Amino acid sequence: MAKITNKMSDDRTRLETVIPLETPYELQLAVASVCNFKCIYCPIHNQRLLKQAKAKKGVMDYALFTKIIDDLDDFPDKIKTLRLMREGEPFLNRRLADMVRYAKKKQPAVTVDTYTNGSLLTPEVSDALIAAGLDKLNISMQGMNAGAYKRLSGVDIDFDSYVKNIIYFCAHRKQCRVFIKVPDIGVTKSEEKEFFALFDKYADELFVERIFLAWPNFDVSHLQKDMTVGYYGQPKAETLIKVCTLPFYDLTVDYKGIVTACSIDWEEKTNLGDVKKQRLYEIWNGHKFNDFRRMQLRGERYRHAPCDKCWSLEYCKADDIDAYSNKLLEKFRDLP
Repeated sequence: MAKITNKMSDDRTRLETVIPLETPYELQLAVASVCNFKCIYCPIHNQRLLKQAKAKKGVMDYALFTKIIDDLDDFPDKIKTLRLMREGEPFLNRRLADMVRYAKKKQPAVTVDTYTNGSLLTPEVSDALIAAGLDKLNISMQGMNAGAYKRLSGVDIDFDSYVKNIIYFCAHRKQCRVFIKVPDIGVTKSEEKEFFALFDKYADELFVERIFLAWPNFDVSHLQKDMTVGYYGQPKAETLIKVCTLPFYDLTVDYKGIVTACSIDWEEKTNLGDVKKQRLYEIWNGHKFNDFRRMQLRGERYRHAPCDKCWSLEYCKADDIDAYSNKLLEKFRDLP
């Protein structure tokens, strides 16, 4: 029986007790930042906005990927999660299974996961990913019929075949866990029940996610069903959050090898290092990254792009270190 959950861990480490971290907990790689869907709540497909932001999207080269994985050997500890996804559709990278295989060979203890809209999840692709050792697959559905996909994502799909392919993966997944979610704007209340009933015996975790203001400079407020409710079903924060905790434990790399502040920097406003020219350890523990963290701890994130236009913390915050910011800032004073 699947568990209805928001995928946030129940036993999260209290960050104020462990940071600064010499090794990140999570590494996110944009193995493909392009997408075959045109979801109305996502800016990645919007060529006009991308051109305006001068943001280029593409597919990560396999040699760059292996270099990044090899760089992990420099850290004193193992990362906890390798997420082969930053934005876009990872399955558009034809070497995704090879990437999973290489990562598991080099870092067998690390949890390797990825996200997909499921449209490219054929039995052959499923078999390759399972054999490569994928630890978790997160599937983002758009609704419970072809009409919802056309309305939300601008694509025509054979919904029965689509579901059949998802069930195939679930039935053959071995050690791989499966998390399936659907947006609240894609289903009615009765369809939510259909969703849970359909995948209850196949998936490990299921969730109806709430659409909220996640992307800077991309307004989806007209799509929100309730602006007072956060992603996890909790009340939206009434006051602005002072410190974003992501740069303290999460390392994000775009398809070109540029390290960005976080995964929602779709406009590519931040550049904290270049993996093609630097080692990951050097970037994570370097001056530019620590300066960005110090800025956060000083409560200045609303003076810097893209943080100045980001509302994701108020809707989706999992950690809170605001009360410890001054004390933590002291720990960063003597760092590069």
